[in-house]
Amino acid sequence: MVDPAVLRRFSAGAARYEAHAHAQRLSAVDLLAYTVASMEPAPNRGLAPKGGPAFEILEPGCGTGLYTRMLLETFRGASVFGVDVSEAMVRVAKRGIGDPRARFSVADAEEIATGSYDLVTSNAVFQWFLSLRRTLARMASLLQGGGLLTFSFFGPETYAELGNALRAAVDGHGRPGAAAGRDAPGHAAAADRDRVAAAAFHSREEISDALSAVFPRWDIVERRYRQEFPTLAELLRSIRYTGTGGGGTRESWSPGKLARVEEAYREREGGIVTTYQVFLCRGVIPGGEGR
Repeated sequence: MVDPAVLRRFSAGAARYEAHAHAQRLSAVDLLAYTVASMEPAPNRGLAPKGGPAFEILEPGCGTGLYTRMLLETFRGASVFGVDVSEAMVRVAKRGIGDPRARFSVADAEEIATGSYDLVTSNAVFQWFLSLRRTLARMASLLQGGGLLTFSFFGPETYAELGNALRAAVDGHGRPGAAAGRDAPGHAAAADRDRVAAAAFHSREEISDALSAVFPRWDIVERRYRQEFPTLAELLRSIRYTGTGGGGTRESWSPGKLARVEEAYREREGGIVTTYQVFLCRGVIPGGEGR
């Protein structure tokens, strides 16, 4: 089950999600190319883009359908079943996609127990699942022999610049020096409260361990995207509407805190620029070993 707080954020931002989904759009494009490149020649299974025989795609965490539309365009003979725990997100997806090859359901992707698919693919969602290894095992159980799982996964260095600025602002706030700030009462609690949530996402090594425990064949490649914002407030707004994992970015920030963090940010980075660390991952069920 996805963290209820994460679900609330995604549902609240559903209508504005795609307008702010810069990194998610880039990762979707890269994930799609990675997926196509991962498909072995298998005419009898239909794992080929652009008009191959019909095959079944499951998209866990389909959201507003940003990636769904790309899948439908690329895999002309496929049907796509999009599942998302957010009813608001699914509502937007249904409204925006009229293709009869797509169907959607409000459900927890971590709990899908039935179905048989040739391809399971998911963009920028797996980092939110509470148990990665359990989810990977569940996805593997839904794949036919020769089936493929691909997903993009935001890494712990996402929003690293924001995390650095938050720490710098905490260290320097109201004290003559950083050392005094680190030793001051309440400093550790303040630093923990303002920690960037993405810093807790799984590392490449942790994802590798989870994949290797489930799939006999697997792989991970890394991508990094950078985005500039005119102000820190605009970055926080993007985080709010995409739920990417900025943490410490609640609307309760005072004007003073916003100004302190923005000042620290610009001093360190020369502007409000952020990095998204994304892992493209795959696991393969060898032919004849699936259901």
